[in-house]
Amino acid sequence: PDFIKTVQKSLYSIIDNLADDSLFGVVVYDERIGVYNLYCAKPHVRHVRIANGSCPINLQEMIQHDDTLVRVGDMRKSIYAAIDNISQIAQQGGNRCFAAAIQSLVEFFSVYQGHTTFRARLLTFLSGPCTFGVESLTQRRNNTYKQGIFKSKDVYNEGVHKKVFNPQSNFYKDLGTLASSRGVSVDVYVVSEEWVDLASIRAVCELTGGRIVHYTDPVECSLPKDCATLSQLYGAGRGMLRIRTSAQFRVSKVRGPCAPDPYRDDVLHAAGLDLHQAFAAEFAFYRGSTNVFEEQRPAIVQLTFAYTNELGQRKLRIQTLKLTTVEYIENMFDNADPEVITKLFVYRSLDACYRWGINEGRVNVLDTYVYLLSHYNETLPYDSQEFDVEFSVYPHLQIMAALVYGMFISPFMSCRPDISLDQLVAFQNICISANPEHLALLFYPHLMSFENPQQSPGLSLPLSPITVKSVQNSFILLDAYDTIIVLQPQNKDSGSKDGVEAAAIEFSEISLEPKNNLAVDSNKVPQTDLGKIDNYVEEAQKTRPLNVNVINTSNPSPICKYLINDSGAVNICMPGSSYDHYYWRGYKAFYKFIVTQLHRLYDPEGESDYEEPTDENCPDVPSNFTQA
Repeated sequence: PDFIKTVQKSLYSIIDNLADDSLFGVVVYDERIGVYNLYCAKPHVRHVRIANGSCPINLQEMIQHDDTLVRVGDMRKSIYAAIDNISQIAQQGGNRCFAAAIQSLVEFFSVYQGHTTFRARLLTFLSGPCTFGVESLTQRRNNTYKQGIFKSKDVYNEGVHKKVFNPQSNFYKDLGTLASSRGVSVDVYVVSEEWVDLASIRAVCELTGGRIVHYTDPVECSLPKDCATLSQLYGAGRGMLRIRTSAQFRVSKVRGPCAPDPYRDDVLHAAGLDLHQAFAAEFAFYRGSTNVFEEQRPAIVQLTFAYTNELGQRKLRIQTLKLTTVEYIENMFDNADPEVITKLFVYRSLDACYRWGINEGRVNVLDTYVYLLSHYNETLPYDSQEFDVEFSVYPHLQIMAALVYGMFISPFMSCRPDISLDQLVAFQNICISANPEHLALLFYPHLMSFENPQQSPGLSLPLSPITVKSVQNSFILLDAYDTIIVLQPQNKDSGSKDGVEAAAIEFSEISLEPKNNLAVDSNKVPQTDLGKIDNYVEEAQKTRPLNVNVINTSNPSPICKYLINDSGAVNICMPGSSYDHYYWRGYKAFYKFIVTQLHRLYDPEGESDYEEPTDENCPDVPSNFTQA
């Protein structure tokens, strides 16, 4: 019952945010697929039972499109009545023909295949695994998962994880390619503590530009707020992208929320579009090419992008880019963007995860980062005695160490037993679709201090307990993408010992997880005009694709979750990989590990006299950096 109530609240919030000329329909599923006729005076559902794993008829034979999809402005009362009726027909604990329902709806929209202005968004809600019909969770796969991703609390079971991290079959991949070519995007909202096998479902969302959002508690989850936020992004869609290049090179791969065209290699379909998504293209030289760009023959890339806007109008954008080429590797580091590099790390690591398992994905990131540092160190003067792992010559790249470290302690490639596989897949979906700026906030939150809330903040600060303690008399703002924490100093007349409640906590004992509940007693927070801080929060809430949770407090416990120190152990690799079994205990251990791997890269035989870095010459947290 809690799940149904939460879904109903979410649908209400979506309707309230849709334009009056938007079309809306309601479909329910268990062992049957039920389609609401929204033109009836009272809610009326027509059912068809699943047979042989799929829907035996096209839904159009049972009900017409005009009866299913109605204008929100004209039939708002009928839509509300249908949403209220969902709780009466829902079979709690029954089977779920989730895959068959999506497949039937994609076929249902095939009548609009030739209409370039048509685009649809399927918002699907799931309370458990698909247990009936095509692509239902097999008992063998379920038993494999129940064997445990972890043999024990600390030891990572790579063999089991490889089996359940890859999809059960190619059903959702083929369905996603078909749906994307027809302008249908699929969002999946999961509210369940059960394993629902998002590793299989993820393909239909990623290929259509949809999102995967996972919650465990139907009562405490922010699903209604997130649906309201995401519904404001809906509108543009049915995009087609073509990338052309000059003769010397070609496009080898395009990554992002899109699907290839089944008939043309150089065309991609993007069914769902919003401002927060990002695409990445990889290029390769043609075999036999001179591999040289001259001033008379520069590197040219032309982007042709057709899409349907919010008003249903077909638009075409053509942009021709003259790519800048460099003569020396130093110039490449001068122009490198750390946020974009991190985005490429995400794509490379996920490719390795899909092929060989999550452990190889983690190793892939480490290998790439070590080779990046090695090329950077080759640009330094020959008299350099030590390896530079913090890009001290290029201040805008100093955040790279923090981003790579944050990638490992985040749920992106987590080996922690308290993070389920579904939560990991949902977080990876956010990383795939997020633009580079938001992705950086996911891995390494932005920490700022305001001496006066009416003034702009200073430079970004390291996520260090020492840093927070040193600026505790100021206003502190931590931006972690979906959570913004504002830490206010207590007034001196409030009874605190030195005017700041934060001083009561020893930051040296803070772990990676908060010790206190995040619930905030607003009565204890001094009422202050926050000025620039409020402006920052309002702008973030407008530009983020998910609901931003704002915690306004004078207790630093919520911030402690995001601080970096040496109290938390992170298991990185396992025996049998290219690295030894290794534990990182904070950023200091990460620093030692990278320096050691650089020495192994340049001296694989161990002939040189190498002394491992000590705690005295290793930083506790990344050095201070300027915002990229």
